[in-house]
Amino acid sequence: MLISIKWLEEFLKTKIDLNNLEKICLNLGLEIEDRMRYAPDGVVIGQITTIYPHPRESGLDVLSVKAKKNIQIVTAAKNIKKGDYVLVVPAGTKFNDSLVAARDFDGVKSQGVLLSEQELGLANESIGVIVLDYGKPGAFFRNYFDDLVVDIATSPNRPDWLSLEGIAREISGSLGVDYSKVSSLDRLYAPKQINRSGHFKIRIADIKGCPRYTGRIFDNVTVEESPFWLKWRLQCMGMNGINNIVDTTNLVMLLTGQPMHPFDLDLLKGGILIRKAQQGERFVTLDGTILKLSREDLVIADRDGPIALAGIIGSKRAQISRATKRVVLESAYFDPKRVGHTARRLGLMTDASMRFERGADLAIVDAASAMTGALFKKHAGGREVEFIGKGKQAMPKKVRFSLTRLNEILSLNLTVQQVKQILQKISIQVTGKKTLAARIPHFRRDCGIEEDIYEEVARVYGYMRIPETEPKKWSGHAKMNRGLIYEEMVKNYLVGQGFDETYNLSLMSSKLLEQSGITDFVKIMNPLNERFDALRPTLFFGLLDSLNYNLSKGNKSLKLFETGNVLLSKPPFQKTMLGAILGGERYRDWWHQSNETFDYFDAKGLVESLFNVLHIKEASFKPTMRQGFDQGVNIWVSGKELGFLGSIESELCKEAYYYFELTLDPLWNMIGDTFYMPPPKYPANTRDLSFIVEEVVQVPDMIKAISKVGGPILEKIVLFDYYKGENLPQGKKSLGFRLHFRAPDRTLTDKEVDIFVKKITEDLTKDFKANLRTKE
Repeated sequence: MLISIKWLEEFLKTKIDLNNLEKICLNLGLEIEDRMRYAPDGVVIGQITTIYPHPRESGLDVLSVKAKKNIQIVTAAKNIKKGDYVLVVPAGTKFNDSLVAARDFDGVKSQGVLLSEQELGLANESIGVIVLDYGKPGAFFRNYFDDLVVDIATSPNRPDWLSLEGIAREISGSLGVDYSKVSSLDRLYAPKQINRSGHFKIRIADIKGCPRYTGRIFDNVTVEESPFWLKWRLQCMGMNGINNIVDTTNLVMLLTGQPMHPFDLDLLKGGILIRKAQQGERFVTLDGTILKLSREDLVIADRDGPIALAGIIGSKRAQISRATKRVVLESAYFDPKRVGHTARRLGLMTDASMRFERGADLAIVDAASAMTGALFKKHAGGREVEFIGKGKQAMPKKVRFSLTRLNEILSLNLTVQQVKQILQKISIQVTGKKTLAARIPHFRRDCGIEEDIYEEVARVYGYMRIPETEPKKWSGHAKMNRGLIYEEMVKNYLVGQGFDETYNLSLMSSKLLEQSGITDFVKIMNPLNERFDALRPTLFFGLLDSLNYNLSKGNKSLKLFETGNVLLSKPPFQKTMLGAILGGERYRDWWHQSNETFDYFDAKGLVESLFNVLHIKEASFKPTMRQGFDQGVNIWVSGKELGFLGSIESELCKEAYYYFELTLDPLWNMIGDTFYMPPPKYPANTRDLSFIVEEVVQVPDMIKAISKVGGPILEKIVLFDYYKGENLPQGKKSLGFRLHFRAPDRTLTDKEVDIFVKKITEDLTKDFKANLRTKE
């Protein structure tokens, strides 16, 4: 937000030191990002004392201009007369990086130039030169019109900062200015009972989209160029002058934050209707752009169609021109979501849409209109003939809060009187003694709960002044969230396995999700753009982007993981997930040069080892098909499906990479207790069994069957061999299992183990048609 320091000083009636202002803004959460001066050096004010035609060159006039001294200037400008104040750059002066030289016009010397609006940056084109409203001959232009402008970064939750009055109100207390004595808009133009209605009709058909709409009608207006001071002020605030009617509405918008729009009444057909647009309805903007509207768009319309996109831009059909004699001034409040959605969809981000999207001030709609009307009378000679107001007015809001809780949270010891004085600085009135009530001003849409009040007290009191003490409310050793402890454990384990943690956006494209066959996701009502119009229902796509980015930079051996929330359109609506991708060389930069690459079983083994670290035993993997993966399994724990593991298909990633994800929240309840296990006293009895089975037989199913027979003395089962190919019948595979038997109280004999091995072989033969391989 560009703020004119000169205008700010006029408004607060005090001088402002920029260094002090920067400190104040920083303490209040405002940041001055840049500062600039607009008035050029070397330009002086001159007054025309004589004017006569050039004796030999038609179309040129010779002027005598009183500046620091009388100088002669030849000009083609026709908008000047004797006595006018003009801007002069004398010969020998540097202007816009060029030296102005004296010139000879057929025997008549010109000892300088007069500046036009184009040369001063006020307009793209200009006819004639600048004529000032006042001035002192010989004075430097910057002494009269110089302005220091600061660019203040504002936060989206503070729409009141998008106005000079809002900034003035915010900093007044820190500057020592009693804002209650400042002639603010609320007091100067407080709405009165002025609902004068006549023949002109206004109707709101969409009250949700437009809770308040007013029209103020003027006749006998004269549309012309704005006075120089007005155009210059707009220029300093980043806007170009158009005409006295439009410039006045823009000036009031910059002052109050309330956007308004004037229509040429004689170009309207009937009254004004605020309605939803028709699907495919045609709309021509002020700059001639033709748009197709949708039913989600809100329009201001007459009998023949839309005359404005509500809160965004007007139509060419009803725009103000030099021929305009009667004006309808619109001042309204439009729904922020509706304005933001339409503006982004159509790519029309205007000064008005920015303010409405963040949330304009409903309470100031009528007062801003009244102020603009007063300026119309002053600068355009108009006469107000009618005012129509439709819709609701703003209602006051109160928030109750506790002084005790405030002091506990902020670690302060403030009294009621101190709290009242602090909040008074930002126009929040407080009543009560112990249980306090804050009357929230209409422009503070962001204050709705007691915690907002505590934040405001801390901000105005000064964050740097709050002592570095442990908050009273949470003194002692607070228990850390159990889930966070386990999540940190998982992260540390993965980092120890050589993984790098990533952070990706929670926003993504709904089109990409739909193309991937995912329907359970939340779509955003007002997206930034089409690429970010949905909340992620999975961590996969963010990690895939990170993977492809690294591959494009030549990083091919990768282990990446991320933990975070995903959002769903159905219960449970939100889940905390772990997602990970790995692939490339298994032993990167190893002198042995093995050239081995990660495979599916590396990824599966990593999941199993993670479960071992968490003491989770009842995990299984069941084959499944998922779009975007060549092969995959669902991960089940204690009878619940909690994850997925798969090989990413080549269309998404040219190299071989593997992805797994786990839902973390339910996993924490399945973590086993940590306990001490002494070293075994007795040796293990190890047996290797190899079976030929059908390819469709799943290893986890066989392991489960072996475990059931082996019971507590079967300490461990390891799949040591997996083979398909030559020397095996078609459709068959060979699986080798190494079984570790051990008893805690004795050395097992071969006979004891043989009984278990025989039973295992019989059960596998019966249940899986497995054939035990024997040594030939």
